Amino acid sequence: MSDDPIELSDPDVTIDATTGRLSYRGEPYSGAVTQTRADGTWREFWSYDDGDRDGDWTGWYPDGTMRYNGEFYRNRPVGTWQEWYPDGARRLEDVYDIEGTLLTHSVWNPAGEVLEFEDERTRKGIAADAVPADDPAFRWDDDQGRMYYAAEPFTGRQFRRPAPSSPITELSGYADGYPDGPIRGWYLDGTPRYTGEYADRHEVGTWRTWFPGGNRKEETVFAPDGALLTRTEWDEAGTVTARHGENQD
Repeated sequence: MSDDPIELSDPDVTIDATTGRLSYRGEPYSGAVTQTRADGTWREFWSYDDGDRDGDWTGWYPDGTMRYNGEFYRNRPVGTWQEWYPDGARRLEDVYDIEGTLLTHSVWNPAGEVLEFEDERTRKGIAADAVPADDPAFRWDDDQGRMYYAAEPFTGRQFRRPAPSSPITELSGYADGYPDGPIRGWYLDGTPRYTGEYADRHEVGTWRTWFPGGNRKEETVFAPDGALLTRTEWDEAGTVTARHGENQD
């Protein structure tokens, strides 16, 4: 760990444009990096550990007012990142979890009015009246294949988390207790896992699933009455491994 900061303009400093990792004199760097103005004041203060962005990152305006502040952990933004206008009014606030997943994003204008707000639910198209699946009022009736809420057949949208602090991994809809409307699934990192739709208690239209890396895994097409029309499957390299139905070769 370097005791004294090094300057970003130092010709021995190299930053990998793809990974963000920093090397100093050919070796992964641990310590602080600064950008200094001609008057000797700091414009930026960045922290690294073994080449990774790790620790406090702060920037200032010329008069010393803080411009931004946040923290990295192993090259990922974590916690609360904030930005301010030159007069000190807040401009932006992003909140990340420990994995670097953006939880909320807020932007204000100089007058303090909200210009943008986005959280996990808005990004995933989950309406404000959707109900968490762990609500104790829910009850699934296996015999009827029907969802109840407060003893009544449920109509609405339900979202699911694998654990209380986990991201949302599933969104489904019900009408009179039966699956109805779009259904969506996500991996823990927020990438799509599957999409589909129910109508009249059966699968309809095009259902798709993806591998964790984003490559398509399966596409199945159903008729309006739920009859299977086609199914195509791929491996992770993108090669078709199975094809069924009217479009098969």
